[in-house]
Amino acid sequence: MEPSHVLWHTQVVPLETDLDRVSSHPECSICFNTYDNVFKTPKQLDCTHTFCLECLSRIMTTSMDPQNSKISCPFCRQPTTIPKRGPPALTTSQEVLCRLPVHQQQEEPVWLDGDRLCYQQPIGVPGVPAFCICVDIGASGQSAISSSQTRPRLGLLERLMDWKRLLLFIFLMMLLLGIVLWPLQCIVTTGSMRCAPQNLQISTTTPSSTTVNV
Repeated sequence: MEPSHVLWHTQVVPLETDLDRVSSHPECSICFNTYDNVFKTPKQLDCTHTFCLECLSRIMTTSMDPQNSKISCPFCRQPTTIPKRGPPALTTSQEVLCRLPVHQQQEEPVWLDGDRLCYQQPIGVPGVPAFCICVDIGASGQSAISSSQTRPRLGLLERLMDWKRLLLFIFLMMLLLGIVLWPLQCIVTTGSMRCAPQNLQISTTTPSSTTVNV
């Protein structure tokens, strides 16, 4: 009887399908997050490179020269003048915006408030309460978050030293308790501060010899 051969069929996804899938969800080249119509709005620089609004705002806050009000492209280093209203006033890439889902193809109003990007839900939308969302883009906020999240890790030698200190502390405490409680135990057991038992005086009696006269 001849052995049966098992054929495994695998479906190969065409390369064009993967490229179409990636192109249908455009991402920012800095943070690799998908573009949207609020904080991740695709903004185009003078060099035609496109990045999200939040990343450009962070770059402006941390590295822009306040004297010339220009930002350098992270790719080609070509400078772009920042408008007076900040990065939200930069040119929006309509080419990228039109590739987003239908409900995200309309740019929402976002403004710069100090070191924060703010967005407010338009009033009058039925069924949606009015709210305001702000994102901190300042360097101080990022450093505070990173410092609170990162804690120094103790090495093995330092942990062993801590155990040695703990054992030494326990030994000293037991020794101190022994010195304090030993006289109290002597008072309870012997009635005096001396714990050694007093020498008992043993009296020896010599038998008296009696003479009997016969």
